[in-house]
Amino acid sequence: MKLLIVEDDDNKQSQISSFLNSQYSDLTLEVARSLKSGLKQIRTFNPDLVLLDMTLPTYDVGPDEPGGSTHALGGREFLRELKRYRLKPPVIVVTQYSIFDAGTEFATLQELDAEFMRTYPEVYRGAVYYHAAIGSWKDHIIKLINENVREGQNAKDSDS
Repeated sequence: MKLLIVEDDDNKQSQISSFLNSQYSDLTLEVARSLKSGLKQIRTFNPDLVLLDMTLPTYDVGPDEPGGSTHALGGREFLRELKRYRLKPPVIVVTQYSIFDAGTEFATLQELDAEFMRTYPEVYRGAVYYHAAIGSWKDHIIKLINENVREGQNAKDSDS
């Protein structure tokens, strides 16, 4: 299984990666750290699934690049770009925030989940609330991965 994690927080990305590597022996992981690098990685890596953070910088942060502006609703922009370019990898949002304040807009994770289900049904598969000290995110993420990737692979195998 090829999985792309679009996440700029090192600790969160490390915990998710370590957990998933312990659960799936056939996992190939790639990491993108910004909105733009995530969209680029989709084209080159062609993942079976994307784990997407909601709040992302525009560009990767580096020695000469501050990362551009941080988008509180960068995950929404990411999904919009997938639709625009007709890219269709399944996407699960994994966020450590339950409320998003984008200056002129305020939304809860529950509201965004419902919006994404309506607006992006071809790719959006659900949201996971991540908290480093509470392990319930692990069960939720495994359930969504198994429902959306493993079952899809089994269906492909049985069609062969």
